[in-house]
Amino acid sequence: MANQEFSQHTVQIRDFEQLMVPSGQTPWVKRYVKPDHPVEVVLYLGCNILRTAHLAYEVVSVFQALGINFVAVAGPHFCCGIVHQRAGDVDGATRLSQATVAMLTSYGGKQVVMRCPTCQLRFEEVMLNKITSSLPIIQVTAFLAERAARLSFSRRIPARVALHAHVGKPQRELNGSAAVRILQAVPGVEVVGTLSSLDLGYQCFIPQLTQLGPDGFRATRSDLVRKAKEMDADTLATLYHSCHRGWCEVGGTGFVVRNYISLVAEALGCGRRDDFQEFKRLGDPAAIATLSRPVWETYGLSETQAKELAAKYFVPKKT
Repeated sequence: MANQEFSQHTVQIRDFEQLMVPSGQTPWVKRYVKPDHPVEVVLYLGCNILRTAHLAYEVVSVFQALGINFVAVAGPHFCCGIVHQRAGDVDGATRLSQATVAMLTSYGGKQVVMRCPTCQLRFEEVMLNKITSSLPIIQVTAFLAERAARLSFSRRIPARVALHAHVGKPQRELNGSAAVRILQAVPGVEVVGTLSSLDLGYQCFIPQLTQLGPDGFRATRSDLVRKAKEMDADTLATLYHSCHRGWCEVGGTGFVVRNYISLVAEALGCGRRDDFQEFKRLGDPAAIATLSRPVWETYGLSETQAKELAAKYFVPKKT
């Protein structure tokens, strides 16, 4: 069952890449090759960020703007083991975690910067239980907050931002406060407040919010959107890629939803189009296939295949 779920997970990531990530044109490593020289930092993007690939591109661009000697890795080849763990395959999850830790360690980085909160929790767990060797882990928000003053912004981004953060445990609070500090460094951005609910756990991933359920999530989200508008926010900033997928549909004229890293990247002049949100907004396979043609053509897909992928992930299912 775990292998089946992991195979399905891998296929889904590939599908999103075929609409968003041109073949062979990634600034991150997808398959491990033994490094020929050490780096200072390993940027671990995880797998699911590739469903919102613009965020992967943007965070890599921000690291490049900082002049850091780093390598970025992403995709199922570097899986943390969470898919197997959730499927009950503890041995399989352990093997994947150990293999990935070995690969990350081989780069020689002083720090492993985590973009995905699930991956961070998974690696902290396996290290605590001495299943793998130790990794010098830091969350990307904390890493960037420490270096925000070094960023040479070229653009002013006028925005009144309400940050959607997660609360209830110290690490969640730290991630949110670090994101606030990053946003406060962006020219033109005014952080008017934060939005949170204990019901949302450590990230907005509906399948794991079993007590809340889809309807409960939408109700909680609506309440927080109302609070953001009461703050006179014109921008709701998400923290994680899972949150961005769950929140982007509430954006519209006069009230936009963006990930915090997108605001940073735009101010640096390296922002990307939010394909996930744009495809969701379009909701039409033909329109999505037209917009993403320069990408899916690099994989040799036909227009029919591209439309099928668009319908699979971006057209609301009829109930």
